[in-house]
Amino acid sequence: MKRENLFLIVNSIILLAIGIGVIIAFSLFVPKDPEDLLFGQAVTLGESEVVQNVPAFGNYSIVNTVQTAYSVSGDELGVVYTVKAVYTYFQADQPGYIELLVGIDNNNKVTVQIVDLDQTVTYNSGIQNYVYEYFQGFGTDQLILIPVINLEDLDAGVTASRSTGMVKELVTKAIEYHVNQTLSISEVNQG
Repeated sequence: MKRENLFLIVNSIILLAIGIGVIIAFSLFVPKDPEDLLFGQAVTLGESEVVQNVPAFGNYSIVNTVQTAYSVSGDELGVVYTVKAVYTYFQADQPGYIELLVGIDNNNKVTVQIVDLDQTVTYNSGIQNYVYEYFQGFGTDQLILIPVINLEDLDAGVTASRSTGMVKELVTKAIEYHVNQTLSISEVNQG
């Protein structure tokens, strides 16, 4: 009986060690956060650099921060821009809010993930589908091909297309900032 109990304890410890190993591997290598989903792998973000501060009030659409994304092994994958917008479409006391992560990899492929979306409830799922359908893995030079779509019927008016237009505007700002920074760096290197 004593030998059987010892055998059970040893096996329990082995299974516990395997379980902990699987949990650690899962947390390190499986993409689960929005920034991980931008590059299809677990990433570590470098120090956040503020591009534009968030205004205290009023409507705005800004590139808020930029961070360099690194793989688990330490290789640079690209950059991640946090873009934010607050805008009024009907009532001034209930503005819409969009916060996105725009990832641009080293091959200039752009991927977008939603961080926060506060819109009219009937449009939220449509905006999410719009982002996941049109803003995944396109080139920085292909943004012009992405349409601004109306999420509802034609009687819905400008509100449905205003939200998708704001998504495209935010992604455009991130790409423009990225291209301008890339050009500035290459001009310094050539000069």
